[in-house]
Amino acid sequence: MASLTVPVLASVIGATTGIPAYLVGYYSALIYGFASLTSLVTPSLLRRWGGIRLHQGMLILTAAAMASLATATPLAFAVGAIILGCAYGPMNPASTVMLARRTPHHLRARIFSLKQTAVPAGGALAGFVSPIAAGILGWQGTVLVIAAICLGLAALIQPWRDELDRDSIEEAKGIGTSLSMPIRMLLTPGGFRLVGFSSFSFGAVQFSFSAVFPTVLVQIGWSLRGSGIVLSFALILGVVFRLIWGSVADRIGTRPILGVMGLMMSAAAFAAAFVGSDWPATAVFGLSAVFGLSAYCWAGIGIAEAVRGIAPEMIPAASAGMIGMTFLGALTGPALFSTTTAITGNFRSAFLLLGGLGTVPALLLLRRSHARTTRGTDPDL
Repeated sequence: MASLTVPVLASVIGATTGIPAYLVGYYSALIYGFASLTSLVTPSLLRRWGGIRLHQGMLILTAAAMASLATATPLAFAVGAIILGCAYGPMNPASTVMLARRTPHHLRARIFSLKQTAVPAGGALAGFVSPIAAGILGWQGTVLVIAAICLGLAALIQPWRDELDRDSIEEAKGIGTSLSMPIRMLLTPGGFRLVGFSSFSFGAVQFSFSAVFPTVLVQIGWSLRGSGIVLSFALILGVVFRLIWGSVADRIGTRPILGVMGLMMSAAAFAAAFVGSDWPATAVFGLSAVFGLSAYCWAGIGIAEAVRGIAPEMIPAASAGMIGMTFLGALTGPALFSTTTAITGNFRSAFLLLGGLGTVPALLLLRRSHARTTRGTDPDL
């Protein structure tokens, strides 16, 4: 919710601060760029502090980031994005490690998909609540309320710390903490190269849509509240259908489902290139639905694929590498979108570029899953 509040309110913030709304892509890029870096240190942080204490620290950093935005200066937005990125990075791999050791292998796609519903749920809250709160409290009051919520949550999870952190610190003693290990697992021969490439590409499409689509809709004549509802609609579908996708993936395999999702989000990006003021609301919501059913549903299944068949002590590195590549895509996608839009003067080329970026790994995933089915081989995890 914290990471998407500024993108949802970008047009209002721009009107009061004079900061061009299209620069929101760079704001998101800063968040996910630093998130991609800090995700790599998750194994070390888990080994030192444990999962609950680590989550409390991330929530406190998020509160500090949101509070800094209230000063309404360009520097504050840059600093706030950096702090928020540092908080965001370890969250997914840390929660993945906590769950992986307690989840049977045949249920992992469903359980990780359930965990990942928190992401679109938070985004849906940003889309629905932030415009309403901004109308009542102003956008600065809104970010301060989110800061207070984060501090409250940090206190609420304290009762679980003693039990879960004691267990997780003991379990973490055998894991590797090399910063390069997650990247080595993804990029070396025999590693998870296709998982890493797919995570990068799908993350670029997912987070670009979150960062820029509400602003695009406002520019073609939608109200701020209406654009927030469109984003929330996609995110709510992501909450509901992640569990369904996860159940299907547990039955037929994670890789073909990821390939189908990649084609869906790419098709939606290609279609978004042609969205305009003449589009009826049903078409815009239909486009949002395709994004929601794909771009907001893939991550839990991607995590299950990343940790499939590996030793327990390697799960932190595998999940950190996969999430790091996702955040690297989240950095690249919005920045590429804003840069392409600034150069061409319109968003069409940017959406077409995103569509192409998602298509390539989707086709590779489907090809590899077909080869694995027909020949019984798995040439490149």
